[in-house]
Amino acid sequence: MNTSHNILAHGAAADLAINSAPALQRAIDAAHAAGGGTVIVPAGLAFMCGSLLLRSRVRLHLEPGSRLVASPDIADYVNYDHLPLFRDSDFCRFWLFAHDADEVTIDGSGTLDGNSPAFVTERLPTHTKARNPRAQSVVFLGCRDIVVRGIRIINTPSWALRPAGCDRVLIEGITILNDLGLVNSDGIDIDCCRSVRIANCHVEAGDDAVSIKGRREIAAAGYGACEDIVVTGCVLESHCVAFRLGLESHVDFRRIVFSNSTIRRSHRGIGVDCRDASTCEDVLFSNLVIETIHSPRVWWHEGEAIWICQVPYVGKTAGDAPAPVARLRNLVFRDILIRAEQGIYIQGADGQHPPSDLLFANVRVHLHKHTAHPCGFFDPRPNAPGFAPAGHQGEEEPTPWGTLFRHGLPAIYLDRTHDVTFRDCRVTWEPGLPAAYTHALEAHASPGLVLENFHGAAAQAALPALSLHGPAPLIR
Repeated sequence: MNTSHNILAHGAAADLAINSAPALQRAIDAAHAAGGGTVIVPAGLAFMCGSLLLRSRVRLHLEPGSRLVASPDIADYVNYDHLPLFRDSDFCRFWLFAHDADEVTIDGSGTLDGNSPAFVTERLPTHTKARNPRAQSVVFLGCRDIVVRGIRIINTPSWALRPAGCDRVLIEGITILNDLGLVNSDGIDIDCCRSVRIANCHVEAGDDAVSIKGRREIAAAGYGACEDIVVTGCVLESHCVAFRLGLESHVDFRRIVFSNSTIRRSHRGIGVDCRDASTCEDVLFSNLVIETIHSPRVWWHEGEAIWICQVPYVGKTAGDAPAPVARLRNLVFRDILIRAEQGIYIQGADGQHPPSDLLFANVRVHLHKHTAHPCGFFDPRPNAPGFAPAGHQGEEEPTPWGTLFRHGLPAIYLDRTHDVTFRDCRVTWEPGLPAAYTHALEAHASPGLVLENFHGAAAQAALPALSLHGPAPLIR
């Protein structure tokens, strides 16, 4: 039976000084008890609430101009550390939460406002400081047939939208607008999920805009791999990584497509850093336009358009034995336009699975200097000690998350890779770049390198286009 439940009829007050969570929960529970139904947030009105528990076969519909505002009081959020998988997690408070539910929908044209200003302690020129604990905004755990469509999600103090351990997820046509200076204000985090489609979304986030990951506690609960995921038709902007694959990679990643999208003014465009023992395979990046800029040093990034770093993660070593990183196989980057302050960076490490079997086809890299931030550095953070990039000129700055290194800036940098092919690729440079910008391509200990119809001179007339250290590439 499909029933309709206006939250006003259940006692909700259009007053931001009143916590209407009990009334909204009554409406949700009534729709669920009836076998399914729609909970209506009426047009043009704003309601404040703390934690809500979404239930199977319930549609939360936000009418035009409606707004749910998250409570400014952390005491109004349920602490789910009573669930075994969240007992040792730093993420255990959620605003809208569904657990082991089926056919849950959030849609409409209204707004979910996470009220991040209530959790901000200081705004600095480089970043925004927040107080903890903070709640994640919309979380689905162990759910099936989830739809999030049309809505706006704004001002989330932590991750905005997180399906974890879910099957069959559709995220379509939503807008996420977060504080670009706020650490951990991610846009969409896909955590140990299968059969996910993210289409036609606009995401602005202080941390990762769209991230595919396998967090330790979700993987340990048996939710399994990230598989069969498509991200398409999106516009992304991030002061971290616009599209990230990994960092937390305690599961396998396979059959993933990121296509037909634009990345603008991000501190890093695409980041692949699967630094836990797993496999990442059969991934396609295609038909993309990427613009990146240098970031203040407090962030981990140097304006790389495409960044693949397979070195052990700081804090993940045991004695002298580094923790193993993931095995990369069959990653394809095709039909990509890049305008960036740093280009393509790929780093492996001795004793680890090297970044392997990578194809770059019709990738155009144009390097320019857009910001006033200093350049000439490589940033492999979060990196464990002893895994420096080849050819570096010394450590720049040790941090709690690892070390930056001084290094010239080639448009394409390869370090300890295997079987990487560049086909029909081109490098160009903005005139008058600083001396830190160097070769079209620099490679170290990278057997199996193939350059097919590769075009590009060095940034400086006195330098060679190619700087090769190790096995000679196949050039044709």
